[in-house]
Amino acid sequence: MDVWGELMKVSIKQIADAANVSIATVSNALNKTRYVSPALSERIFSIATEMGYFEQNETVYSSGLRVGKQSEIAFIAPNLMSTHFSNMVNELSLACINSGYVLSVYTTNNDPKIERLIISEALANRRIAGICLCPSHLDSMHYKKLLTADKPCICFDREIEEAEIDCVLSDHGQGIRNAMQHLLNNGHERIALLIEDRTLSSTREQREGYVSALSMHGVTIDPDLILNVPLTDGYESREAIKRFIRRHNPSAIIAAGNTLTLRCLKSIEEMGLNCPQNISVIGYGDNEWCSLITPALTALTQNTREIARVGIGLLLNKIKTPQVKAVPQKIRVPMDFTVRESTISIACGPFGERVASPEEIALSSTELDLLREGDYSVAIAFHYTGTAWTRLHERAIKDSLSSWGVRVIAVTDAGFNAQLQNTQLDSLIMQSPDALIAIPVDEHINGAKFKEVSKKTKLVLINNVPNGLAKDDYACWISVNEKENGQAAARVLIDYMHDARKPAKVGMLVHGTPFFCTKQRDYFAERSFLEDKLNTTLVAKRSFYTIENAYDACRQLIQEYPEINCLYITWDQPALQAIKALRDMGRTDVHITTTDLDYDIASYIENGDMVVGLSSQRPYEQGSAVAVATARALLNIPTSNTCIGVPPYTVRSNNLEKAWKDILKTEWKSHRDESS
Repeated sequence: MDVWGELMKVSIKQIADAANVSIATVSNALNKTRYVSPALSERIFSIATEMGYFEQNETVYSSGLRVGKQSEIAFIAPNLMSTHFSNMVNELSLACINSGYVLSVYTTNNDPKIERLIISEALANRRIAGICLCPSHLDSMHYKKLLTADKPCICFDREIEEAEIDCVLSDHGQGIRNAMQHLLNNGHERIALLIEDRTLSSTREQREGYVSALSMHGVTIDPDLILNVPLTDGYESREAIKRFIRRHNPSAIIAAGNTLTLRCLKSIEEMGLNCPQNISVIGYGDNEWCSLITPALTALTQNTREIARVGIGLLLNKIKTPQVKAVPQKIRVPMDFTVRESTISIACGPFGERVASPEEIALSSTELDLLREGDYSVAIAFHYTGTAWTRLHERAIKDSLSSWGVRVIAVTDAGFNAQLQNTQLDSLIMQSPDALIAIPVDEHINGAKFKEVSKKTKLVLINNVPNGLAKDDYACWISVNEKENGQAAARVLIDYMHDARKPAKVGMLVHGTPFFCTKQRDYFAERSFLEDKLNTTLVAKRSFYTIENAYDACRQLIQEYPEINCLYITWDQPALQAIKALRDMGRTDVHITTTDLDYDIASYIENGDMVVGLSSQRPYEQGSAVAVATARALLNIPTSNTCIGVPPYTVRSNNLEKAWKDILKTEWKSHRDESS
């Protein structure tokens, strides 16, 4: 029988809320376990009586709860401000009531002196049958009286070093390793760890998990990126965090505690920074608000219910069988990790360099004046000009450069023919442009030719870097931020299946040729599917080598794995081939995500037909970034930003018309009418 659920309609938390005091104060007043002033005690008893607490307790006691000697379990906690500990009180109360005991709550404020007094009182109190302790100290000498007493005791959440005592702990080391793995897989290396400024087993394990993850990834460990934050004063905590951020400029922060998480987020806000654009944040989140704030918090969560269940089980066994001296157990309960929106990826370039945003390379008015005085000329070598994507690139490049007085002297189209592009490059170089903008057709066939070109003019590359080129051979490389592109495409599918409350059995169709961009995009899409352990299973992956080959690759994948109900396809043209294959197989139940927006794919989204959404490049904005990078190269402006990543655009049915206009610079309806 669940005595608590059936009978205990009024909790001490409700009484505490009504009296505007802490749970501990109510517990102490009702149970007379610690001093509470007569006036306050009288008010608490009056509220409890009015709410029917004592009437229900009479029923509870008659239903099996102990009274008097050996009737209570003491829970000694650092505080009840933390959601983790207040939740622990609720879970322990339920577990105690169901076993016939009442829970008495004591708070130490992490003060060893107060804790010592509370422990002495609990050991002397004949009503207390056993003690649940969350210790404020690591040193076993501090707990000598407790460890030598006959009263059963277990440790929660923290352990005492070199002590023969049962412990039930959150696996903080595993939790931090999982959080670090997520950040490291997303390109972060300057990752800060905020831990409490105390010598506790939990903070030691958090530090060990942090160092272990960096070592596994071969990342240099910088001890200065670990900050011990004092929690006694909120203002001082925030100031310490702000000083730390200004000095060390981390790209991501893990705040290893509930209170630390709140103070970290507040500090970032007070500095005028944005999460996750300026700093990605992973917090300890045992709170409902974690999913409700903007951005929703990526968080580690302690399994409070399981800790309470296991811990009370251990303690009750010790109380029932005091003569049995079992070997002390140390039980670690895994932490949950939920990826939300407070973390983003940091893209990297072909040589592992950080990808900058377009805003970081803006031109000053002085630089624009110098550009207009320079009489510069630029040539463009495209792989193919027969798509809206290329035309928008060309339009943006010409719009920007012409406004700055830079002449575009030639634009070539290689028609996806690598040998033809080599010939065209020879022709363009003969015209002596001050810079050449290019999208290489083939990383291998065009590699040697682009190496020649790099010695004769300034080279600005879009999407691919041909084999044989070193980082110093080109002025800049520009693309969509492919990490965000792959992640956004995967997220569209994950969110759709979550909303539909259906399990996602995902297949991936990826490009077999190892182009840098598609390889990076597909990798981070795959990571997103693997990280969503609640609803998503990555079933299988297949490669195709030509657009047309995607039809057969899709058929083979579905035939071998008919359970697949979701497909990620690396870009829109092979996605259209996969859709044709699925229709021919009668599998229109498969949900699809891809990258890049064209009319046919947009029509599927609008009609709710198989394609649930996509992540798209923004070709005009990328062309504008190409123009700025070219201008900086012409002016010989020294820069460390040799890689520019333009953020992608997420497209779903609810924003299709706006997305079409934003991305393709035309109205969706007029385009549909013209294409019909």
